Amino acid sequence: MSISVKNHNRRKMLNGVTLGAGVVVLCVVIWATPLHASPWTVLVVEAIDGDTIKFRHKDDAGGKPGKEETRCLRGAAAPHLDQPFGKQAHDRLKELAVAGKEITGSGPVGRPYKKFNAVRFRNDKGNLAVMMVSEGLAWVIESELEDKHAKPGSPKKLIDEAGPLLKAQEEARKAKRGLWADEKPIAPWDWKGPAKEEKKEEK
Repeated sequence: MSISVKNHNRRKMLNGVTLGAGVVVLCVVIWATPLHASPWTVLVVEAIDGDTIKFRHKDDAGGKPGKEETRCLRGAAAPHLDQPFGKQAHDRLKELAVAGKEITGSGPVGRPYKKFNAVRFRNDKGNLAVMMVSEGLAWVIESELEDKHAKPGSPKKLIDEAGPLLKAQEEARKAKRGLWADEKPIAPWDWKGPAKEEKKEEK
């Protein structure tokens, strides 16, 4: 009788451990699932330059104003405001990301030469980065085209906009649209030091 009770208690303990382990695993899986996988909708506050947008998250359930954040267009880098076509790029992004209007974002990645992460922004007409690049108002940043959230060990995968972005840049370059009208356009990440001063002297 004593042995039977002990075995029963041991089974209950093992079942409890198994259940507890299952709960821990489930929690880990939920925690590890990228919350940014689904697009989120925000309100545009302003376009800061040709590839950077300040936005506000929608009001929370308590009616408090949503948090403001700033992000870049993933996959596209516009000229700085003091570069050739910098102002044109800024004006165009203000038309695509209208203050007070909704846009969607997803898939943030870091951008080394800026303090803001880059996000896949879309309005009701399509991907903002693709539109800016197609008009010759931004360069493609190829390092941002890789899917950073693919499973470890899986083959390299690109984001959906990679093909359209590269195609748009090639077409803009051939047509000499926007910044490609310049014989030697300087990418924003190279806009510094001698290259920057030399370009300013050409004006």
